[in-house]
Amino acid sequence: MNILGIIDGQHDTTACMLKDGKLVAATGEERITRVKLQGGFPYQAVDEVLRLSKLTPNEVDIIAVGSILTPPLFARMFRSVQQKESEILSEKRRDLISFLSHFVKYTLKLSVTNPESFSGRVQKLFVKWVFRRSLPPSLKKKPIFIVNHHLSHAAAAYFNSGKKNALVISADCWGDGLSLAIYRCIDGRIKRLYTMDAMDSFGHFYSSITKYLGFKPFRHEGKILGLSAHGNPDNVKIPYPFVEKRGKIRYVLRKGLDVDPKLKKELDKYPKEDVAAWLQENMKSRIVDLASRSIRTTGMYDLVLVGGVFSNVRFNQAINEIPEVKSLYIFPEMGDGGLGVGAACYVYSQKNPDYINQARQLENVYLGVEFSEEEIEQALKEEGLKYRKPKNLAKDVAKLITKGNVVARFDGRMEFGPRALGNRSILYHAKDPSVNDWLNKRLERTEFMPFAPVTLAEYKDKCYKNIRGAEFSARFMTITFDCTDFMKRHSPAAVHVDGTARPQLIYREDNPGYYDILKEYHKLTKIPSIINTSFNMHEEPIVRSPKDAVRAFMLGHLDYLAIGKFLVENK
Repeated sequence: MNILGIIDGQHDTTACMLKDGKLVAATGEERITRVKLQGGFPYQAVDEVLRLSKLTPNEVDIIAVGSILTPPLFARMFRSVQQKESEILSEKRRDLISFLSHFVKYTLKLSVTNPESFSGRVQKLFVKWVFRRSLPPSLKKKPIFIVNHHLSHAAAAYFNSGKKNALVISADCWGDGLSLAIYRCIDGRIKRLYTMDAMDSFGHFYSSITKYLGFKPFRHEGKILGLSAHGNPDNVKIPYPFVEKRGKIRYVLRKGLDVDPKLKKELDKYPKEDVAAWLQENMKSRIVDLASRSIRTTGMYDLVLVGGVFSNVRFNQAINEIPEVKSLYIFPEMGDGGLGVGAACYVYSQKNPDYINQARQLENVYLGVEFSEEEIEQALKEEGLKYRKPKNLAKDVAKLITKGNVVARFDGRMEFGPRALGNRSILYHAKDPSVNDWLNKRLERTEFMPFAPVTLAEYKDKCYKNIRGAEFSARFMTITFDCTDFMKRHSPAAVHVDGTARPQLIYREDNPGYYDILKEYHKLTKIPSIINTSFNMHEEPIVRSPKDAVRAFMLGHLDYLAIGKFLVENK
């Protein structure tokens, strides 16, 4: 059975292909259009995953849609605008959608919190009609299944976690009337236990403070996380606006993303660093408390996290450090870009009740396009670059890194999700803390966190503390750990001011060419970690093609480019 999974929301639209329950291809529309967080229907991503899966449209059995239904009309009426603009929806359009959504929910009393309610069924029918109109002609007659937003999140994470029984927490800004949902997943059955309304949203409040601090909401929340380590939460003498009432944590959303005027007046008294720390620490404590109570209530100790809130790697670390947690898995494409995967997995599980017995841990996220040696060589020739083909590329790259060179690596299939995991990465040694300043300037980036390290998996305990139970998540850079003295001493450029790092553990079976570079570097230096940052310029998607790679290599003034089997020096 071939299931095409799609998310066609306001931002970060993607497509994927599930072949007999196995995820074989997935990519984001932004990588092809080169528009960061591209919204609208993922026309080009659909074409790409069909090509990668070696399927024709006629061979697709089902289309599964990870839905954003609150309400569908308003979110989709701007689709033609989204598709043309270079940015995601403007703030005015977001405010309008938010206003109309609130009107429908609280004045007309329509909600899809229960997808089987009358209004939920009506809205799904409308979405299906609008969605079918967007499909290419070759796919218009295929059966369409629409899966609830947080159920899609939960299914993506659960069926790719390798766990038959798990407690799944999905949290983001909002989707289908909810901002958070907790599920008990046992033997392939997913049961919802607890919800938070879309109007009471951890994710929305974090984005509101992101905007208040002068950054772009829905894009720069990671900068706030990095900034928070430079502040002191105790300096901010303001009660945190989330309060618990009758077992629910509540913060009523204001218009758009502006914080409450009274709160803004109080926050204005403090430095940005302290406000960020206040936000991070207070929200972390509440999310950890929620997770702890869920564990105690259910008696389930294997946790699975998904949703944009859990792109916050410090939240994930704090949850991993709850004493009762046995294991922790974070779905690598935790944001809305993963909804299509979840919808496809859920639909397949409904058609195949034995799916949980064949489902396994997601081996890797190298699910995108790759290019032939001929295509790569042609791109180098077109740019007039001189290149050579080393006998031992990994050894040569390791030597260059040892000598202080910045090396971009482009090889194999492109990663799916927000992290570059070696195939579209920039590599550098982690001994020089000043790299976080000068390399970011070369790449025109503004960051408050250090670059993340990639570490040979066999040395994980030598570099990181309390990693047991979260080793699998650490393959995908989705969690931080406290660093050992060895890591702080030998790889200071990858250690944040709070003593943590967000590693990628690399095993040879995951990516032999990438692993071999690190292994050769370790032979030369006895250090098992180097820096890995995404191969892209500021505010651009990660590179997809050889042409993208050559352009970013030149614009970023990088020293060397290891592209396929070739090595290029930037003269």
